[in-house]
Amino acid sequence: MVRSPASLELPNLITVGATNQAGDATTFTSYGKTVLVYADGFHVESSIPGGKIVKFSGISMASPAVTNLAAKLFAIDATLTPEQARTLIVEGSIPSEDGRRKLVDESRTVELARINKEKARGGTSSSSNR
Repeated sequence: MVRSPASLELPNLITVGATNQAGDATTFTSYGKTVLVYADGFHVESSIPGGKIVKFSGISMASPAVTNLAAKLFAIDATLTPEQARTLIVEGSIPSEDGRRKLVDESRTVELARINKEKARGGTSSSSNR
């Protein structure tokens, strides 16, 4: 049986769905119980060879946003495990208006990572302390 990566259920795997800028699922998105979060994948500006900026759509445009966020989390706290980064991304997501999707919220997720790192060091953290 051939399985697509989106059908796998692993503790360190994030399957991403694609939305438009309004947070609505696109017609080309992945779907199902393995899709944990959704990110903008519709008309995303991209650079192509020669420096030209074009807009592309696809899950392949949504997934890099989540990969970028994971990289930021590891930059904030290099001791995170992949599973912890995954949990932060899911917990930092916000529900779509209809409540059917978890939309990636980079600012909220980064703040959660900073708070967790501060707690692990035995301190407290709030936005006003920065």
